[in-house]
Amino acid sequence: MVCVMKLLLTSDLHQWIPKWDGLVATVAVVRPRFVLVAGDLLPKEGGVRAQAAFFSAMRRHLGAMARIGPITVLTYLGNDDAHILESQLDRLEADGLCINLNGRIHREAGLVFCGMNRVRDYPFGYKHWCAPDGEYVACPEQYCGQGLTLDQEGNWVQLDDLVAYLTSKPSIADELDRLATRLGAGEMARSVWMVHQPPAELGMDICAHGQQVGSPTLTTFIARHQPLLGCSGHVHESPYQPGGRWYARAGNTVWVQPGQIDRPLHFVTLDVTGDPRITGINHSVFGAADE
Repeated sequence: MVCVMKLLLTSDLHQWIPKWDGLVATVAVVRPRFVLVAGDLLPKEGGVRAQAAFFSAMRRHLGAMARIGPITVLTYLGNDDAHILESQLDRLEADGLCINLNGRIHREAGLVFCGMNRVRDYPFGYKHWCAPDGEYVACPEQYCGQGLTLDQEGNWVQLDDLVAYLTSKPSIADELDRLATRLGAGEMARSVWMVHQPPAELGMDICAHGQQVGSPTLTTFIARHQPLLGCSGHVHESPYQPGGRWYARAGNTVWVQPGQIDRPLHFVTLDVTGDPRITGINHSVFGAADE
């Protein structure tokens, strides 16, 4: 008999308490073994103080899911989340409420979870989580001069040279390859990748104005390595755009991007068999995948 585990995948919940409430309620019904929340956890408004205060609400919601258990929640901060608050997410992990998968690998129940939250540069001001993506370094349109970062007190700091700032960092390819080299023989075929930046060319990266902003580097990585499963977020509206998709198969890999707009909570559930294979793919809004 092949053992089957259910996974629930979502992203971009931000400060939307009804979405967090919906996640807890859904977990109570679906009873997934793993929940993946692929970044952008904290409020977009109110600055660092509002984001820091939101961790108490996260603790309540993660605690409620833990009491439903057994369940493992894997998550990380996204591009809108202040990097100086990552220690608060680590405290939630220390209390057994989640796994901070930022740049890390977590092995459990025969699966290998790999997390990478860097994104391509964009016009928006906060740049900490941005990284070069192949030949693409800086977005040609910028809303805040050369961009912004945060000091340890939560004050905005203007960047003097965005290209220099970005090229001083490991690229998206560097981050993906660093994780891949840590996998042992046969583990890639059992790996689940949580990458906030969506891949290019799979219909998961289409903005409201039609521009496609996915990462070709990630698409190439998927084609070369063929992980079992991946999930992204970041481009909330993409599944609703002409040509948009919330899931795709790329060879042996299943990749999902649930989107996240308005109500209700957008999420994907699916089953992982012991083989392993991905079956039973279903979206909370769009219904069952055409497998």
